[in-house]
Amino acid sequence: MWTSLHQIAPQAASRLKLRDGLREGEIFTQWDKQIGKELGAIFIKKAKPLSFKDKTLVIDCLNSSWASEFNLRREKILTWLKEKLGQNKIERIKFIS
Repeated sequence: MWTSLHQIAPQAASRLKLRDGLREGEIFTQWDKQIGKELGAIFIKKAKPLSFKDKTLVIDCLNSSWASEFNLRREKILTWLKEKLGQNKIERIKFIS
């Protein structure tokens, strides 16, 4: 019987202590879906994660207006990310355009 990679990967990552990296990667791959769910469909495709380093997530926004809109919702986004990654994994979000 075949087992899908989707089922195996989290277990293997846990054994190899790579689980945090998988969760961080999901921010990049699931961004539009989650942002749409958290902030509304109008925010989909208006920004994308650029980098995650030193507990700071850098988000590249479509333009300065969208950077401002996302910045106004920073706390809501940060709360969602802390739930996803863990409280001590992320401290800041920087929106650029």
